[in-house]
Amino acid sequence: MLFRIHKKTVDHLSARISATVIAISLLLLALLGWSDYLTGDYSLIIFYLVPVSLVAWFVSMPAGMFFCILAVFTRFIADEYSSSFALNNAPLHYWNLFVEFLFLTIMSLLFSALRRNLDSEKTRASTDPLTGVLNRRAFFDIAEYELNRSQRYEHAITMAYIDLDNFKEINDRLGHSVGDKLLKMVTETIASHIRSTDIISRFGGDEFVILLPETPGDAAATFLTKIHNQLDQAMSAEKWPVGFSIGAVTYPSPPASVDEIVKKADMLMYEVKRSGKNRLLHIVATEATNG
Repeated sequence: MLFRIHKKTVDHLSARISATVIAISLLLLALLGWSDYLTGDYSLIIFYLVPVSLVAWFVSMPAGMFFCILAVFTRFIADEYSSSFALNNAPLHYWNLFVEFLFLTIMSLLFSALRRNLDSEKTRASTDPLTGVLNRRAFFDIAEYELNRSQRYEHAITMAYIDLDNFKEINDRLGHSVGDKLLKMVTETIASHIRSTDIISRFGGDEFVILLPETPGDAAATFLTKIHNQLDQAMSAEKWPVGFSIGAVTYPSPPASVDEIVKKADMLMYEVKRSGKNRLLHIVATEATNG
């Protein structure tokens, strides 16, 4: 029960913009300051960790540090106006405020570091380490969402499966460092021509997949022809004897699963391989069904 509440809270705040999190944290600080004023000498510093940690986790490290200062300043103002004003002016009181500031600062830095490490781990888990694009597992997760959206709004969806021809020859003849450079260039060439809503993934050693949401047959054919030409030009510029076998399928009415789209595009790519390589074979699913 507590885990579900925690997860929902984190998911909700993660979806909020930074200004919203800051506004919530400022409100919490104000409430804590008022409580501090009413309770007098009782320290509520542990509760100040809530707004500080929220900002440090969901906004940034500098913002978290700024809220540490705000928290201690709020404590100081509340104490100054409380009934025990004379006691609060004792040197020990200011030492306690300093210690509380150090406590909040350390915790804020820890929360920020944990968030950075978590984000880094998520990135490594979802991206291909060489090219920086999505790996196969992350692609299926995002593609599933796009497919559900296409089904809901009855939008067309297109997928292209790209396999590099003669890539092994490059590795064998010129070395793996050149092969890595080639793969990066392929990724950069595709990424520079796709829309922000399109998805590119490296599926294997020399296999890439592009998902084009809301892309009907005519638009997909034009786009994929352009991509194929751009890739050929990039290889020619480096004098690399590499071609691109591309199988692509457009579904005017999205199918039931991402697996179905991937398998169809993969099958078309192998048809290109068997028929001579280095060309684009693109179909609309209804045409294929009709024979």
